[in-house]
Amino acid sequence: MSMAVDVVNVRKSFGDVAALEEVNLAVDDGSFVSLLGASGCGKSTLLRIIAGFETASAGSVRIHGADVTRLPPHRRPTNMVFQRGALFPHMNVFDNVAYSLKLRKWPRERIRLRVEEMLALVRLDGLGGRAASELSGGQSQRVALARALAAEPQVLLLDEPLSALDLKLRQQMQLELRAIQRKLGATFVFVTHDQTEALVMSDRIAVMDRGRVVQVGSPREIYMRPSTLFVSDFIGQTNFLRGTVSERGGGAATLRTADGQMLQGESADSLSPGSAATLSVRPEAIRLARAGAEGQGLRGAIAEVIYLGGSVRVGVTAGDALLWVELRDDEAEGLAPGDPVVLTWKPSAATVWAAGAAS
Repeated sequence: MSMAVDVVNVRKSFGDVAALEEVNLAVDDGSFVSLLGASGCGKSTLLRIIAGFETASAGSVRIHGADVTRLPPHRRPTNMVFQRGALFPHMNVFDNVAYSLKLRKWPRERIRLRVEEMLALVRLDGLGGRAASELSGGQSQRVALARALAAEPQVLLLDEPLSALDLKLRQQMQLELRAIQRKLGATFVFVTHDQTEALVMSDRIAVMDRGRVVQVGSPREIYMRPSTLFVSDFIGQTNFLRGTVSERGGGAATLRTADGQMLQGESADSLSPGSAATLSVRPEAIRLARAGAEGQGLRGAIAEVIYLGGSVRVGVTAGDALLWVELRDDEAEGLAPGDPVVLTWKPSAATVWAAGAAS
């Protein structure tokens, strides 16, 4: 697969503040890649550098092999969809979508056919004559997407375009946007702070923290095999247990908690016996047994039972930690606060990190 975008050793500073530090990112042609991170991590700055709205302090950006590092936005084979559509309020839907095509002096009939094609793609057939001010939030974002795609950019850049929508509409638009990308076979680079959104939509996710890309991988890789404690904490929900390393060998480690319980997981760091460490394990990876169960496990007591409709979330206190367990409704039947329980998991489902390995 050829490379659509290649970001090499990009740095960006605003005065004395470093927004990006030695960022490297390769985006395959025809893929959907999300830049994911908390506010202020540098993801929007990186997107704007790819678009040409910001200039890198150092490093280079190549699009389909061509160096565009110093080119202005209008000379790059990209287009951008912003957080709030940014439609021209004095134009109707048709003219908004046709705007860039008129600037390029396309023939009138070609423009008409292209606009109709784009409106059909985003399921707004027949709304070309509607005023931009009469559109709902979801319709406005669809028009903005149609406008961005109309000029056939090699790479479409999207800066949190769904964040202003309500939850149900946002979830609907996530699936529609993904379907459009697949239908066109286009390259999308999408900025979001929403972990679920990135997991649902992406071929690959680039997790960012403090101006750096800390892990790039498929949604499954990012979720199941986080490369740092920060990624483990940031992606989805996880439980943390702290203690010291009792034993390490063969890629596994045993953690001794403050109350003497022994817990196993895979070792992600250079750990040595006696060193401080943290074990992380996902709620859905934990098995819960009621009091009287034989065998080793983490012993605790139920603190909370929360019904979520399709599942039940159970909070368990174990020593000074509160762990969350995801169960089916039938598995949680009869559980109540105060009940003693034993928690177990496969060692391969947990990871033991060196203390302080947050990034």
